[in-house]
Amino acid sequence: MKKTMKLLGIIALVAIIGFGVTGCSKKESGGGSARVGKAAPATDFSYELTSDGQGIKIKKYKGNGGIVNIPEKIEGYPVTVLATTAFTGNAAPGSLITSVIIPASVKKIESFCFQNANNLTSVTFLGRGVELAIGVFPPNLSELNMPDGDKVLFPLLLGDGEEGYGDGLYAFLGCQKLPLAVRSKLQSWGFTQF
Repeated sequence: MKKTMKLLGIIALVAIIGFGVTGCSKKESGGGSARVGKAAPATDFSYELTSDGQGIKIKKYKGNGGIVNIPEKIEGYPVTVLATTAFTGNAAPGSLITSVIIPASVKKIESFCFQNANNLTSVTFLGRGVELAIGVFPPNLSELNMPDGDKVLFPLLLGDGEEGYGDGLYAFLGCQKLPLAVRSKLQSWGFTQF
């Protein structure tokens, strides 16, 4: 009987310790949809070298949707540009994207990159100094995670190399579901028309 009680006590202790460790790791992950895990494989994308030959421009997403963690490098080159309509939601798989994690290597997101990706509600930027063109995000965007500090995101203006689709002041056009504090911060950086 004593041995049985001692064994039950050990099992209970292990269960409590295991629960505590699990609870800790959940807390540390930050919760929400801003979790950063394993990057999507290069096969989930069509891509090419940027015009200067120094980085990768993602031209099209071909993955399964859900949480898309864009890789920081493909074939040894940093991913620096997300192309016009690269993640469009006009059809699957773009329509199946719910959350996107953008690595610090990305410095430019072209016009309508996530156009009609209507299930996309959360975007996380891991870096700073990202230029955004017109209509980058869909209206259902309700969560925007980014590093602390000033001017993490910049509007890409006409004449700055964008191909005539209008300027980045309207990158968040229609994104009324973003929290007021986030919209206020974006407005202070020059973005308008929420």
